[in-house]
Amino acid sequence: MNFALKKLAATTLMLASLSAFTSAAQANITEQQSAAILKTFSDTSLTDFRQFLSGLGKSYVAKGANLEPAIEAFLDNKKLSAEQQNEVYRLLGLYTRLKYGSAATETLRELVAIPTVRVEGVAQHDNPEFIKIADTIKRLAESFNLKFRNVDNRVYEISLDGAGDEVVGIHVHADVVPVTPENWVLPDGTKLDPFKVTLIGDRMYGRGTEDAKNGIVVSLYAMKVIKEEKLPLARNFKLLIDTTEETAGDAIPYYFERNPTPNYNLALDGSYPVVIAEKGYGTVMASFARRAAEGEGAEVTSMTGGMATNQIPSKSVATLVTDKPAELAASLQQAGADYV
Repeated sequence: MNFALKKLAATTLMLASLSAFTSAAQANITEQQSAAILKTFSDTSLTDFRQFLSGLGKSYVAKGANLEPAIEAFLDNKKLSAEQQNEVYRLLGLYTRLKYGSAATETLRELVAIPTVRVEGVAQHDNPEFIKIADTIKRLAESFNLKFRNVDNRVYEISLDGAGDEVVGIHVHADVVPVTPENWVLPDGTKLDPFKVTLIGDRMYGRGTEDAKNGIVVSLYAMKVIKEEKLPLARNFKLLIDTTEETAGDAIPYYFERNPTPNYNLALDGSYPVVIAEKGYGTVMASFARRAAEGEGAEVTSMTGGMATNQIPSKSVATLVTDKPAELAASLQQAGADYV
């Protein structure tokens, strides 16, 4: 099965390892073995995880990967070794990808279609598009039998209760960086709609497919599977969906001023397996008085770049007016070559 949301399996693995057991999860099933399992069951109608394991246990894939002992122990409700637990984690992630991969893709399409960008002069919590995505996420969460709470249109909280007192916070965000539609063109000339998911090969294009509406989707489906399979939860989970991560960053502080801070916090906005730090950045705002051009030479009439301070633009454009364009072009080309 060709499913571009590869984080779905990884997120299910991560949540299961934090919630149900105590040992750390390891990627002990190879990429080749995972691909073989996905291919074997790509056309199989799956009812639940135990049915998936029963079928897998009888296949050549399980024998080749030596998964039979872990599968048999789990199906017989026996205590699993740390290695067997890790194998079950991985298989649960693959099961989730097989059962809900297509549905998760459609959910992502629905969320990407909502243009949750910052509007100048409008607070995020008053922006109709954020109210719309909150209603959409609420409907999804409740259809998955998960608890939903809208904290003043600033943070959307989805809860999955466990037996203990500790809370694991999973952090994602619903806001996205602004777009310049005319720049959404592939090298072959294909024009893309930033707010429509386009799947080409194993890549998804669309604002938020990576940063970070996919995090909302994979977390919801991972929580759904844990709920459906009645996995024993040693901790409580709260999926916290931020609305200002790309801009002011004041939604999460607003939430924590009014709600307890989780014991553990993970942000699904980086690369797998774990990122424990990131570089900081600074923003310098400058303005210059406009003045009439004087003397000879080219005149700069406009300059454009990204649409947000945290956006790395695909291109920046400066427009220069001169009565000697060929001479100016040659001079700029030489300056560029000298700089590089």
